[in-house]
Amino acid sequence: MKLFFSSRHPLRSAILLGLLPILFATAAGIISVVIGFNETQTLIAQTLSFGISILLGLLLVARSRLGFEAFGFQGLDRNSTPVVLYFLPLLIAELLPFLNGFDLSLSLSQVGLLFIFAAVVGINEELFFRGLMFKILATKGVKYAVIASSLLFGIGHAFTALSGSDPLYVVILIIFAGLFGLICAEIVVLTKSIIPVIVWHGLHDFIANITLDAGSTLNMTLLMVQTVILCLYAVFLWRKLHFEKVESLA
Repeated sequence: MKLFFSSRHPLRSAILLGLLPILFATAAGIISVVIGFNETQTLIAQTLSFGISILLGLLLVARSRLGFEAFGFQGLDRNSTPVVLYFLPLLIAELLPFLNGFDLSLSLSQVGLLFIFAAVVGINEELFFRGLMFKILATKGVKYAVIASSLLFGIGHAFTALSGSDPLYVVILIIFAGLFGLICAEIVVLTKSIIPVIVWHGLHDFIANITLDAGSTLNMTLLMVQTVILCLYAVFLWRKLHFEKVESLA
């Protein structure tokens, strides 16, 4: 498989690709601070920056000449759908934050903007991590791509987690991010599509944005339960993978 960018050093290429959406997000943050945007304006700026990042990612996909389906932009593989009790554990995990309650201070327009923002983030990160990066890493094998892309995803989100004050909470957040990336990669291999993980990613971020941060004890408990669910689910999916059979498909 030959991509338009170098595949001789897949890990380095993947890391560079992973830095692109981070750079766009950082640029939006810097611009927002310099100009003095309020919270809503900052959110709009971040949404636009991720939108530009998506366009760049799609341009890279188009220039690869492999076709969008090669990067997971297709329907679910019908042979995998019986295994898709996948989404039941994910649904249970995503319902837990509602125990904190809704953020009633949000207006309808703010909720709409948060929905658009979450959708754009989901598309952007899955396009790069489970689309472009996964495709490059898969030149060294699908198992390698699953593990490496998950680690890079977890490391990339570690910087966000480090903003927390409770060390234990930070550690669990990093583990959660790694498991999130692992499950996304597993689902992509099993279904041959990034559509379901885009939906899950966007839904996860949207729910996080419209629910409250309750007391630290409740937050910690819910995050630990979510992490346990994801851990068990990741093991379940791993047992369904047959790398020797799908090595050439990713």
